[in-house]
Order: sequence, then structure tokens, then C-alpha cells
Amino acid sequence: MQKKEYRPDIDVLRAIAVLAVVFYHAHIPYFQGGYVGVSIFFVISGYLITSIIKKKLEHNSFSFLEFYENRLRRILPALVVMMLLVMGVYYIFTSHLELLPLQRSMKRAIVGFANIFFYFNTNYFDQAAETMPLLHTWSLGVEEQFYFVVPALLFLLHKKLQGKLTIIHVLVILFILSFISSLILIQYNQKFTFYMLPTRAWELLMGSLLAYTNWTPKKQRNKLFCTVLGLLLILIPIVYYGNVLFPGIWALPPCLGACLYIAGGNNAQKSLIHTITYNKILLFIGLISYSLYLWHWPIFVFYQTFPFYTKISTVEGLMLSLFAIVIASLSWKFVENPIRYNPFFKKRAVIWIFSLILIGLVLALATLYRHTNVSVIYKYTAPNRYLEYNIADKKEELDFVVTGDSHALSIEELVNQLAQKYHLYGMHNWQVIKNCVSIKDDQKRIQEYQEQWNKLSQIYAQYKVKNLIIAFRLTEKISGKDVYYNSFSPERPLVYLPNKKLSPEQGFLQGLREMILEAKEHGVQNIYIQLPVPEPKAFVPQKASVLHRFYDYSKEQINKTLGESTEEYHKRTKTVMDLLSTLKKEFPDIHFINVAPSFLNKEKTYYEVVTDNISYYYDDDHLSYEGTMQHYPIYDTIFAQIAKENTTIKNNTIQK
Repeated sequence: MQKKEYRPDIDVLRAIAVLAVVFYHAHIPYFQGGYVGVSIFFVISGYLITSIIKKKLEHNSFSFLEFYENRLRRILPALVVMMLLVMGVYYIFTSHLELLPLQRSMKRAIVGFANIFFYFNTNYFDQAAETMPLLHTWSLGVEEQFYFVVPALLFLLHKKLQGKLTIIHVLVILFILSFISSLILIQYNQKFTFYMLPTRAWELLMGSLLAYTNWTPKKQRNKLFCTVLGLLLILIPIVYYGNVLFPGIWALPPCLGACLYIAGGNNAQKSLIHTITYNKILLFIGLISYSLYLWHWPIFVFYQTFPFYTKISTVEGLMLSLFAIVIASLSWKFVENPIRYNPFFKKRAVIWIFSLILIGLVLALATLYRHTNVSVIYKYTAPNRYLEYNIADKKEELDFVVTGDSHALSIEELVNQLAQKYHLYGMHNWQVIKNCVSIKDDQKRIQEYQEQWNKLSQIYAQYKVKNLIIAFRLTEKISGKDVYYNSFSPERPLVYLPNKKLSPEQGFLQGLREMILEAKEHGVQNIYIQLPVPEPKAFVPQKASVLHRFYDYSKEQINKTLGESTEEYHKRTKTVMDLLSTLKKEFPDIHFINVAPSFLNKEKTYYEVVTDNISYYYDDDHLSYEGTMQHYPIYDTIFAQIAKENTTIKNNTIQK
């Protein structure tokens, strides 16, 4: 086996590429275009892989098994160690709702389909993407898919076609097709263009073409010019790109720059370029670039999302980058190198068995560990699900109907107890605000909502309903934020279907107005609307347990940290409260149910989320059974009034 020629210039290029990506993710100034580092990596990968295959084919020594064994030794061990440690950290510190997406992405990443998974689940440039610890593995998916296609292609071309020039022609055609598809599709589907091999292949093929042509300027000064021009084409996009429609045409300069830099070769001796770039720090970062790429993103994500969702400052970004370099150095020294160069792992049977064990381990753990073990400290009871309340026989009248979204489901057990206590009959109807849907809901989901709206109309037609209780997560309908205090949470504001030009606020008001009018048309006597429930700043059972177990927070500290202050509650709910005030002016006889005071601390400065070892919430906004029972007295008053009205009506009927 021929000894590989060491190319320090390529390690320098790797260092520039990985630092660009790391500093971009760390929000370091002047690296707003650092995402181009991945394109540079693609060029390097295409060049090196094709160079290896080309040399082996020319010496009739190419082996598919040997090729993939080398890829496994290079890629798999460090990737598996990173994923298992990330999963372990998330298993300890986060909720199962946050763990499940990680497990799904792990399964795809370990088999080379991470890019496909993230294409269907997030946009790389969305804020929500910054909560996904394995997002960066999408680029490994592109490379691994390239590794499956190109070796077989080059092998067939070498066997069937005569001459190096013919192979170059085929590579040029593939390059042009991929590049043109990238230019066209970027205008219609940036996500596909960004994540998928067909529209990214030209970047790798650019490196392949350089490897097959083996082009480099003859004169030393021209080589140096290539190096300098290549660096400029790389560094300018890193500094100035920012928010451009990437990749498409914008990926061409850094990719061309990478090719020119590689073509310049080891030419910079006794020059300023050599002094600046060929130093031990950059060369070392180039050596550990793969581990650094693997580790930096999970570190940044975990720092930003635990224990709360925060943006990384410049100083924090630099410190985290340094920490990532330290972790990457350990990974390179104790994981990458031992397995890559140890003679034991050079044995064919060993590497294949070892690889299958690692892949099987990741798939097994990602399947089995579905819940965290942190929530044992602060316990809660998820609410039961009822469709009917105390309705044992067919009746023409219903004392009440509860309608609403998941916040209506949260009060079902409470309502059921009160219905039995006062011998009242009622039903539940799950729905969203009438004629209002999320901006991102598809046609199938909208059809389901329409069926729910129709069901409430059917209840009115079948029964004489006396009282209507409406409970929605009202603030979420307007802001569209699923987790209000998470700045990375994607926004899904509502749309009013009959007139999509209405603002979310106008649509919200019109949707509730139509629900009230429909109820009144069918003779509903009293309409109650539950006001917004206080919303914690994180998943309460898990986060509260972590704060208590690992940070020794007291109950008061946890409540103050996770709970909304009264000021924050009023700020979050102001728009909703103003709209409900408008509604009250139109319908003076509607009633509001204010449950928020049930959670106020003694000083009335913030809303509590836990008491002793009990959580009032089972996630970040839904009340547990224990939390719902906090406002039992408020609903008891309402149901007592309904029962009293029934008695009065019954007595009046008897007297008549």
C-alpha cells in the first residue's frame, strides 16, 4: 500500500472551513457567512476521495470493501461516541418530548440519511433549528450518499470507457446537471437545494474534477497567486454573505476558492501566506476538524437550550468554541486515532463486526430510551380524557358543554367531579377557534378541524344546551409560539379561513364572535370563557427536578425561576385581554373565568408552578390534574350557580 502524501495545505483549508462553521454557529461577528465552510468541506472531500479512488483504479488495486472500511474507521467511531454522549446528557437533563426528536434524528444519522430527516423537519436557517443537537449531521448524510454513488460510477467508467479524458467528460456533465438544478431549485425549494445530494453534488464533483485533471499552475508565482485568490474567494463570503439565498450561485465563489487553494498546493514556503497560515495551531485544528465539527454544535445547542432558551453572546461564543476545541482534541486523540490507525482495527472482520455493533447499539438505545428519569422528584397526574360528563341516558337537555383545545382537556377531570357533585349533565367537544387554523396547517388537518366545528353544531341541533364553557390556549393563537419563552420556537399564528387577509388578532376576534353568535342562536343561556392560564418558562416536572437535584434550588427559587411574574403574565396576555374586552362590549352577558390568581404566591408577585414534590403542570403550558384542582373553588362556584338555576327553573315549572 502506498503511503499517502501529507498535504498540510489541505489541513489549513480544513481549519479555515471548520472555524468558519464554528464561529458562525457561535454568533461571532464577521462570520455571518461561515456556513460556507460546509461547501468547502464538500470540495475537499470530493478531491481527496476521488484522488484515492483514481490512484487505486490506475494501479488496479481498488477494492470496494477496503474503501468502505476506511470510511467506517474514519467516520463512525467519533460519530457514535458523540451521539451516545449527547443522548446521555439529554436523557438526564431534558424531557421525553425533547428526547424523542433527538432519538429520531439519531436513527437517521447513523445510517447516513440525516439530511433527508432534517429536510422534512426543519430549515437549517430557522431559529428552531438551533435546538436540534444533531442538525449538523445533515452534511455527513450528503457525503456518505456521495461515497455510495461515486466509487461505483468511477469504477464502471474506468472499466468501460477508455482514457482519462472520457471520465472527465462524464464528471463535467454531472457537475453541470447538478449545478443547474441547484440554480433552478433554489428559487422554489431552498430546503431541498440545501440538504439534498442532487443539488449539492456539484460541490463535491468540483473537487473530483480537480483530482482527475490534476491541474495546477506550472510556475511557482502562479501557484502562489492561486492560493491567495482562493483564500480571498473563501474569506470574503465568510465575512460578507449573511442572509443570502444559499447555496445556489452563492456557493460557487467559496467552492471555486477551495479548488484554487488546493490547486496552489504546497507552494507558500518563504512567503507571508506561509507565515500566516502554516502554523501549528491551524494545522492542529485541521487535524481535529472532523471531531471539532461533530462536537461544536451539540455543545452550542445544549448551552442555548438548558436550562433556558438563551442567545449566545460573543464572549460566550468564544469560550464555547475553545471548549469545543478541547473536547474535539480528546475525541481525536482517544477515539479517532486509536481506531483509525491501530493494527487491530485494520483487520477486515474486526472493523465490520465493530461497525455493526456500534450501529446496532445506537439504533437500540434510540428505540428503547423513550423517557427521562429526572421527573421522579416533581410528580404529576396527566388529566383523564372524557367525552361525556355524567350523562347516563339520553336527554333532550344538556346542562353544559365544554369546548376548546388541549386547555379544555386539562379541566376535564375537574368538570367531571363537579358534574357528579351537582348532578349535572354535559358533553365535551374538542376543537380550535371556529374558522381559525394555524398558518402551517395542511388541508388534511383543516378538514379535521371542520369536522370538529360541525360536531359542536350537531350537539346544538340534538340537545338544548344551557351553558357553554370555552377554554383555549388563547395567547398561542395570536403569537403562534408553541413555547412562548423559547426564542427558538417557530411561530404558527392563526389564519381566519373565510378571509385570510385578516390579521391574527382580527381573525381571533371574529372566530370567537362566531362561536358566541352560534351558541346564542341555539338558546345557550350563559357563555363562559376561561382566561389565559399562567405559562411557565420550561417543561416544569423535568426542569424543576433538574434545578432541585443539580443546583439545589428551593421550592421558592424554582417557582420564581420557572414561573411567570405578574408583569410577564400581563405582558404576554395583553393583546388577548384587550380583544376579550372588545368582545365583552359586544356581548355584555358573557362571563370570564380567571384561574390565574389560583397560582399566585403569597406576595402576589409571580405564579407558582410546583408545591412540595408536586408539579402543577405536565409540560410548559398544560395543567396537571393537581394544577387544575387549584382552581376547583372557582369552577365550583360556576357549577353551583348552574345547579341553582336548574332548581329555580324546575320549581317555576312545578308552580305553573
